[in-house]
Amino acid sequence: MTAAVEFQSVTRHFGPASAPVRAVDGVDLTIAEGSFFAMLGPSGSGKTTCLRLISGFEKPTSGSIRIFGQDVGDIPPNRRNVNTVFQDYALFPHMNVRDNVAYGLMVKGVDRRSRNDRAEEMLGLVKLAGYGDRKPGQLSGGQRQRVALARALVNEPRVLLLDEPLGALDLKLREAMQDELKALQKRLGLTFVFVTHDQHEALSMADNLAVFNEGRIAQIGTPEQVYARPRTRFVADFVGSSNVLPPEVTQAFGGPAAWSSLRPEALRITPADGVALTGTVAASRYLGAGSRITLHSHGSEIAAFLPAGQPLPEPGATVGLAFDPAALHVMEEA
Repeated sequence: MTAAVEFQSVTRHFGPASAPVRAVDGVDLTIAEGSFFAMLGPSGSGKTTCLRLISGFEKPTSGSIRIFGQDVGDIPPNRRNVNTVFQDYALFPHMNVRDNVAYGLMVKGVDRRSRNDRAEEMLGLVKLAGYGDRKPGQLSGGQRQRVALARALVNEPRVLLLDEPLGALDLKLREAMQDELKALQKRLGLTFVFVTHDQHEALSMADNLAVFNEGRIAQIGTPEQVYARPRTRFVADFVGSSNVLPPEVTQAFGGPAAWSSLRPEALRITPADGVALTGTVAASRYLGAGSRITLHSHGSEIAAFLPAGQPLPEPGATVGLAFDPAALHVMEEA
């Protein structure tokens, strides 16, 4: 499959050369054409800087970036076949929705009738047909997000960059927009590069994702690979809040003397009688679909997920712990 975006040993440093801030530190990355790719990580991890490097709003300190095989190091943002959807939407409040969507075509010199027709087509694509005469202030947050998406798509980019575009929406609307974005990407066949700090967004939407930490990529893979088989303690803890077990606890749980990951939902709580592995209940937290149980076992705090409908153990109770041995994943120590 053709690579839409390639990073080759890319760095981006800020500040004086004597003490640079390494926002991006030696990143190698390949994003396949037509894929939905997520860059996931905490604030300051380098993911947004990488997005700005693709768009051309930042230039690499070293290394090279290719878009569909073309080195874009000297190509300005307006000549790259990419467009960006920002978290704050950046709509022009004095323009109506149609003119906001058509703005990029106006800058290119497209005549009014053609750009208005194209804008209406894009509004239909994002389920806003008939909204062209409204002002952005008359729209809900989800509708403004769709207008920003239509404005980015009207220029027919080959790569669409999305910088945490759902961050300002409430939970229910954000989940609905996740489904719509994914469906739209599949329908159009474009390459979407989506930056987020929300692990659930990345896991539910992406074909592949890169987990960033301190300017570097900690792991790349499918959502299933990254979630079930994290390479490092950081990935295990950040993506899904796993139980990160030190070597001595891993041994007590039947594994080798190495750092390991065990997801809370993999643990089953059983009666303690006749069970080799036990824990003491410290607390429980109701989550709707179930409860998260915090236990102490072999000197470590362990979390287990108990599905709704099962009786909750009382704090202080001793319970048995069981799991499929395949769920205990040994990681690199770094």
